[in-house]
Amino acid sequence: MPDPTRARWPNARLLACPRVFSTASAAGRPVMRPLAAGVLALAGCAFGSSAQAGDEVKVLLEILLEKGILTQQEYDSKLKKLVEAEDIRAFNEAQDVRKASREIEQRAEAERKYKTQIYGQVSAGYYDASNMKGTESASGLSDQPKGNNRIGLKVIRQFDADTSAVVTLESNFSSRTGAVGKDAAVSGEGVSPLLDREASVRLVSKPYGTLLFGRGPTLQNDLSSAFDARQNWNFGGLKAVARYAGFHSSGGLNRADKLIRYSSPDFAGLTIDGGVSLGGIPGGSERGTHYYLGGRYKRGPFELAYSHIEARLSYGTPTVIPDNTNNRVDFFAAKYTMDKLTLNVGYAITRNPLLSTATLSTASPGGKADVDSWFAGAVYRVLPTLSANLGWYEVKDKTPTRGLNDLRMIATGLTWSPYKEWDFFVDYATVDRKDGATAVFSIYDTWRPDTSSKSPLAAGTRDQSGVSVGALYKF
Repeated sequence: MPDPTRARWPNARLLACPRVFSTASAAGRPVMRPLAAGVLALAGCAFGSSAQAGDEVKVLLEILLEKGILTQQEYDSKLKKLVEAEDIRAFNEAQDVRKASREIEQRAEAERKYKTQIYGQVSAGYYDASNMKGTESASGLSDQPKGNNRIGLKVIRQFDADTSAVVTLESNFSSRTGAVGKDAAVSGEGVSPLLDREASVRLVSKPYGTLLFGRGPTLQNDLSSAFDARQNWNFGGLKAVARYAGFHSSGGLNRADKLIRYSSPDFAGLTIDGGVSLGGIPGGSERGTHYYLGGRYKRGPFELAYSHIEARLSYGTPTVIPDNTNNRVDFFAAKYTMDKLTLNVGYAITRNPLLSTATLSTASPGGKADVDSWFAGAVYRVLPTLSANLGWYEVKDKTPTRGLNDLRMIATGLTWSPYKEWDFFVDYATVDRKDGATAVFSIYDTWRPDTSSKSPLAAGTRDQSGVSVGALYKF
């Protein structure tokens, strides 16, 4: 027989609560139990259940009020307690949600503070050039004809929105042989140090500037790339001329060991840059120590730059490390951009105060002599993905050889960049030398065509010309 109480309850869940009526009276009508016990039982059942149970208790209280079992005062009192309990429950749930959200945000913030980046670039192709070694021509697979091959790792720790620390480890590598380390791409042989390009830590502050410690690039490295129409390329770029004249070297001019470098924040377009590469050689605190100072100024489309270097570079056999400057550099450059065209011009003065009679090397380009260098060029963006460049470079020999080792180089090329990561290029370079020149030079900077031996440097004293076709990929 159906339970006569089921039809009286709005929800079957209420049947699980203790009953407040008994159907055992002689008249067949329910007999009321003590009111307090019944209401407390209902409230306890509701408060121990879900939010839906609270709505069911409200319905039950209304029924009890309608039947006269509860007075209006009792109804109001019980309903108030129920509402208060619901508010407490909702508050506790909201607190739990907020706590969980804070924990998620804290974990996300911790992850944002540490960032790891693997990056690099590789360029390769085919080249053919005359008089690369005496009267011998050279051709074949080229390694880093454009920018230097590199692979690097950066680990960034962000302290706050304006301050972070950056650890950078970067190495050169060869796409011809797979060798990694110093000059690996030019010789095809991996040598120590492995992290030849950079092994440094930077403290970066937006309001106060950047402080670098370790092995890394100097201001001169930045300026040579920024103010050369051919971006300081290895084939037919400023780098080859700068190494010959004495304002490019990874051994203390554009990169240095034990470097402490400071770069200021931008002051109305002006940034100041200075540093010191500590020698620490026994026999004198200045032996092998290099000093750097300069800056950049940018206003609209116009930009100026200056770099001064006091370098004490090793020389001779056996090797001598001087305690006085033997390679002083004063580098001036400017460029102007108007719509699709960028024009650049520069002038570099290199001097050897230690030995005024020094001449340019007959074995390997390396400066440390009195030389003046001019360069100029232009980059024109023909299409959004296609640009043409032209560079003119001239070196005036101020050493006792009296202009014998002057040279003039002209280089030009096209670069097609269909994607952000890819450049495809074709370049031509030619250099004019004087008859009887004694200092060696190469349009392909420090190139060794024979990967079985790093000694045969592709450099000579004659006119050279060549073409390079290839691609560069950045990742």
